[in-house]
Amino acid sequence: MSGRPVHSRYLAAICLVAAVFFTSCAALDIVEEKQSEQAIYWPQPPDEPRIQYVKAIAGPEDLGIKKGFFKKLVEFFTGREEEGFAKPYGIAVDVVGRIYVSDTGDSSYHVLDPSDGKYTRIDEFKDQKLRSPIGIAVDKAGNVYVSDSELKTIFCFDKAGKGVRSFGDKDLKRPAGLFVDDKNGLVYVVDTLGHKILVYDLLGNKKQEFGERGDGDGQFNYPTNVWVDRDGSVLVCDSMNFRVQMFDGGGKFLGKFGREGNSIGTFAKPKGVAMDTQGHIYVVEALFDAVQIFDRKGQVLLSFGDSGYDRGEFWLPAGIWIDGNDRIYVVDSYNQRVQIFQLMRKG
Repeated sequence: MSGRPVHSRYLAAICLVAAVFFTSCAALDIVEEKQSEQAIYWPQPPDEPRIQYVKAIAGPEDLGIKKGFFKKLVEFFTGREEEGFAKPYGIAVDVVGRIYVSDTGDSSYHVLDPSDGKYTRIDEFKDQKLRSPIGIAVDKAGNVYVSDSELKTIFCFDKAGKGVRSFGDKDLKRPAGLFVDDKNGLVYVVDTLGHKILVYDLLGNKKQEFGERGDGDGQFNYPTNVWVDRDGSVLVCDSMNFRVQMFDGGGKFLGKFGREGNSIGTFAKPKGVAMDTQGHIYVVEALFDAVQIFDRKGQVLLSFGDSGYDRGEFWLPAGIWIDGNDRIYVVDSYNQRVQIFQLMRKG
């Protein structure tokens, strides 16, 4: 499930040098970001800062989750890093701060639990290997839902990573974004190739679907991601129509905003979508390497991020999650990390 096999020829060597190597283990630890580094905010002074960069996570050690001694020895002799992201896409964070990241690059999902100091990597459902996990969501009981775009299936795992159930394979053409509406016990699934949204209960029974291909209200052209707010309103990133559409919980069209373009306030390759506690809508723009923030009427409020590899810069970002404290998690896919930001309160 979470580990990778080590050939027996390494074991003898590992045992012989364990005592010597132990003294140098600390050198492999990833150092936390320096507190002395200059803080990064958006917008720039003299405007009042609203978004602050917090940190980047490329693996469990960036959250203070330490590797065991034996695992460090294994990595030393195999030359393989066993923990970390390859090509992350989706993200979800539960109420106690556990971070769940889907990873298309190594066909798995990662669970990072900074409170318990635990890390788990899951790459199979029962005896079936995951192929292309895209969307990821978690319910209040700790069950994890993962969409596999190649297997055309939604897999449900318990909080220990054990496969529980799978569903959707007869309905879906290419599932992508997921969201669990805990209040109503529903799982929203974006079917990118089906150009629609499907809604299931937590047991995998289909309750409804809405949408079809087109550019009219309530129609989609390769949608990618979905978010459900606390009132049950549904936001869908309608990617190739270069817009965000809004629906009520029953799939009734409520509104839309966005158009194709190459400047702030427009879209070229929109991906993740989310909403903060103040009702602002965040859209990840992969081609601009930025996150754009809109009000509910579609007026652009702010944009943060830039192209690059440094703090607060992105390379083809994808998923986004915003927790109840307005901490913003953005999957910086090709930089193989998750970056964390904080919405700052006025005053």
